[in-house]
Amino acid sequence: MLEFIRDTLKNGTEDEQQILYLARQAIEYMRDRKRKTAYLSGFLGLQGEYLEDGTYRFEVPITPFMLNGLNIVHGGITATLADAVMGSVASRSTGYKVVTTEMNVHYLSPGTGDKLIATASVLRRGKTLCVCECKIHNDQSRLILAGTGTFYLIEPR
Repeated sequence: MLEFIRDTLKNGTEDEQQILYLARQAIEYMRDRKRKTAYLSGFLGLQGEYLEDGTYRFEVPITPFMLNGLNIVHGGITATLADAVMGSVASRSTGYKVVTTEMNVHYLSPGTGDKLIATASVLRRGKTLCVCECKIHNDQSRLILAGTGTFYLIEPR
């Protein structure tokens, strides 16, 4: 494994070297987290902030890891970002650990640019479910995705 990493760092393409950097970032992200999360969050570089207006926001750089064969952000990555930002606002606003029970996304433009900015807010909270909405824009303010999600409230955090 070390030989492969050394060879990739010395002879690999810029994209291959970036993937190794992202793997390191994901491992460091998991080591630094105080609660369990997914390695994918580290690969994406998710750093969220809860805003005063009750929305949650993620801003992530577009990396080679995220791109499909058309050189645009893979739809599954965009949907994952939507799920993560909505789950974060659901958890933060309710004080509960949550899981996704349903999600609907509309892909409106190709994921291009230097970064994606995802924002989410709560539409309605019930006793066991929380319904959220999100929008994902690129750094040129182009709307990439609009979506909604329903989250089951598992237990207090």
